[in-house]
Amino acid sequence: MNFGWSLVRQIRDISRTGIYVLVSAGIGSEQIRLARHYATGKFFPSSIDQTHLDAAIDWLCQAQDACGGEGVSAWYGLKTGWHSAYPETSGYIIPTLNSYASTYGFDHLYDRARRIGDWEIATQSGNGGVISSMSTSETRVFNTGQVILGWCDLYERSQQSKYLDAAIRGGQYLVRLQEKDGTWKRDTHCGARTYHARVDWALLRLARLTGNDEFRSAAGRNLQWVVAQQLANGWFANCGFYNDDPITHVIGYTLRGLLECYSLDDSVSKTDILERIVCTIGSMTERTNASVLAGEEELMPASFDKDWKPTAKYSCLTGNAQVACVIYRLAQHDISQSHIDTADALLRTLKRTQYVGQVSAMLSGAIAGSYPIYGHYAGYSFPNWAAKFFADAIMLKNNWQHGFCLKG
Repeated sequence: MNFGWSLVRQIRDISRTGIYVLVSAGIGSEQIRLARHYATGKFFPSSIDQTHLDAAIDWLCQAQDACGGEGVSAWYGLKTGWHSAYPETSGYIIPTLNSYASTYGFDHLYDRARRIGDWEIATQSGNGGVISSMSTSETRVFNTGQVILGWCDLYERSQQSKYLDAAIRGGQYLVRLQEKDGTWKRDTHCGARTYHARVDWALLRLARLTGNDEFRSAAGRNLQWVVAQQLANGWFANCGFYNDDPITHVIGYTLRGLLECYSLDDSVSKTDILERIVCTIGSMTERTNASVLAGEEELMPASFDKDWKPTAKYSCLTGNAQVACVIYRLAQHDISQSHIDTADALLRTLKRTQYVGQVSAMLSGAIAGSYPIYGHYAGYSFPNWAAKFFADAIMLKNNWQHGFCLKG
């Protein structure tokens, strides 16, 4: 398995991984086998979709319990253990828990989703924004949009006004911070970005629930800017973090935001956004099928340059799950069978990166940030958003033909 690293670096990373896993999981023959799997990039045995889905949801519940049963721990790190609760991704985990509960009959998860929503309200800033992390009072535009999606889902299911009220405060914060060109530059991670299309999704959800055209107009202004960043081949400028080439994680954010805006609003559905999304997916799957999807390694490279040439020698597992989600949602509109086949292949291999077993409860059901686990994105860690999008992808795969739609 050659990922382009020097032999010395590979040996170092493999050794570190083995040590970290053993420190986390303990010492024993099964633990040694587990450490060897992660260190060498060997795949785990796969099972039926439901087994992997259940394990991912159970792990998310464990990540919530690790933070007192309110917000969800950002990640489990092999070196650091459980991190503090993360407002942004906890917010969009709410629709995942609710969708799983309603689809498979696990009603107790509604209470978990509600507890996250109440915690988000308790930690909401006085300006209406959602804080960046539990260690700062700084608010973030993107985080606020993601939590609005969770609050809207809770309001639609419960009709409790506190969730809609919190979402409205968040929406007003977003409108106040928007620039004249439709972008958000203040209270952002690295300025105006195309993945703020997911903020537009939240604003359109809010507009539909409240009838407030101010939210709809704000979403429309940013959407115009987002689509203007797309090249003819489907690649997006101003999509990556800072000046880096965009990783599949943020490309997935961008595409899903655009697609859900298209599905929500009549004025957006009259544009060419669907064709633009299909163009990007086509370029990604074509390049991936040609360069990476070989044998058992059915995973996308983590990042691409403007010519869709891979610029990373590892895979961002979250991005693979997100792209699969976009394809299954696209299938409810119009997309070729070959693209669905690619989504199936991505998910098939993602399942094989997930450990499901009894050796380590902290690892069972989790999805790593990178493959191999010592890759650049969230190295040596298992982010909650990776498990969330993996669970979403399985639910969409098995239910998209019945109109299934996750709302976050």
